[in-house]
Amino acid sequence: MKNTQLYPFERTKYYYGMLLSVDDFNAEQRYMNDKRRLVNRLIHGMGVVCGLNVVRLDDSTISVESGMALDNTGREIVVDVPVTKKLSMINGYESAMNNGSNAYVYLCLEYNEGERGASYSIADSEGKAPSGKIRENYNLYLTSSEPDDSIDQVRDFGEQTVTVFSNDQLTIRHITPRYVNPMMPVELRVEIETFTKQFAAFSYDVQLVCLNNEEDSSSVLTVKFNESLFDKSGWYSLSYKLRATNVTDTAGTVKVDPTTFTLAFDKVPASGDIAGTSSVSIITDSVEDAAIRASYERDMDTLLRSTMGHRLYLARINMVNAGGTAIIEDVLNVPFHQYVASGTMLSALLRMCSGGADLIEGAPAEGKNTVIPKASDKDIASGVCRIDLSSGSLKNKVFYSEEITHGLGLGSVTIQLGVTTKDKKTVYGDMKVFKDDCPQIVLAAKTDPSRGSFVIGLMTVTTVLDDYIDVKWTAIRDADEAVNEKNNMKIMIKPNSLIIKPKENRYLEAVCVNMTNKTIRWSVVPETGGSIDQNGLYTAPSSEGVYEIVAQSAAYPEIKASIMVVVRE
Repeated sequence: MKNTQLYPFERTKYYYGMLLSVDDFNAEQRYMNDKRRLVNRLIHGMGVVCGLNVVRLDDSTISVESGMALDNTGREIVVDVPVTKKLSMINGYESAMNNGSNAYVYLCLEYNEGERGASYSIADSEGKAPSGKIRENYNLYLTSSEPDDSIDQVRDFGEQTVTVFSNDQLTIRHITPRYVNPMMPVELRVEIETFTKQFAAFSYDVQLVCLNNEEDSSSVLTVKFNESLFDKSGWYSLSYKLRATNVTDTAGTVKVDPTTFTLAFDKVPASGDIAGTSSVSIITDSVEDAAIRASYERDMDTLLRSTMGHRLYLARINMVNAGGTAIIEDVLNVPFHQYVASGTMLSALLRMCSGGADLIEGAPAEGKNTVIPKASDKDIASGVCRIDLSSGSLKNKVFYSEEITHGLGLGSVTIQLGVTTKDKKTVYGDMKVFKDDCPQIVLAAKTDPSRGSFVIGLMTVTTVLDDYIDVKWTAIRDADEAVNEKNNMKIMIKPNSLIIKPKENRYLEAVCVNMTNKTIRWSVVPETGGSIDQNGLYTAPSSEGVYEIVAQSAAYPEIKASIMVVVRE
């Protein structure tokens, strides 16, 4: 269990008549184990492979689902059956709860092994033989210690994360790209986590070197945050646009100015030290090539040492103090994104990113780099508006339609206007190009994003004898607006966790936020975990276990939520 030095590799060389000892057989096992663990560590990484969801059962109890993970030396950790634990009975509870304000603790998983089973030894005259088996197992323990910024290996590949402020109420991190080309945009992401019921607000300046604030081209950027302006979720991300200057082979820096830092909770000033510097390499080579090259150039010993001591964080358990007693408020699974992607998952992601299933039928096969997505009916609306010209009109006279609601909701849209000719064709753009087919007019539209509507304006270029003109309009929702709307949609299930006896029934409620179509499709994972009808009535199976109930939007299948249900006597 204590072996973390996986190499050099040495295996037994067998020959006829060789006398084999205990050391020879142990060397054989060590060789195979160390080779496999080195491959696990360098190729697959560290993290959760599957399962291991942590579920809150009551104010003081959690359940850990069965699953598998790899630790920081490539050892496999298998939790073969779900385990239920009182928080106070988990190792490290006292020290974790006594360190800080008890706002949260982390549940960690580690590899463990022990001897079991007696065996018979012909060399033991007293009949006392050592154990004959080694059982690989695991330990759960609690800690209040935060990981260092390099724990997210996927992010660390092309980005740098620096924690600039951290206490038991608030954490602020800066995320910047590791590489950028001259004069190219740079995104500074500020990730914020709050661990208190109070609303946090802060402000500070960032000094830029070889980088400019894209908004005003200055070398100073002010970061501001007020949690009261958001729906309180405990996690927030701000994005600031920077731009690299016209230099090469140098490092741009993003440095916090601690003298400008102000902090308050519920408008009550608070104190704290903030500091940190991020570095962005400004290069002329390909950014992707530089990141890949840097990854391959790291020597093996450095790579292995960089993760020694890394904990495997299964969950952050948020606590609330009620009458001097700490109770579990909620659970955030895998808070630092320690996951191991399987080959199946990577293949699925590659297939999804290729967009093959979303191509319009009949798209040109040679356009391999051009993906044409299908238009959604919810992003396009059309209609015809009749504008009365009051029995004809002289030139240069302007007419307006009534306010038209396009039906795509609030936000920006693009309006296309056209006129139908006598032979049922439609002309868009400048009518002078087809002056023999349609009246000579100019069309324009003025949108009101706050009302989800628009007004059509018509101006005659020449005298028009018609009593009215039918204008065909098409409203196309801007892509960013459609994305923003979906980002604001969410589903919440009440209750957020469930403990139920076998074969019992319980109604669940799906609360749809920012969604006009509130039709929900219910399902249970796995299918043997009971049944649920479309009204939310869940029927537990006859066998005990931990199962997942999923509520998925019928209109927006990508919007869904789930809760864990524990079935037990």
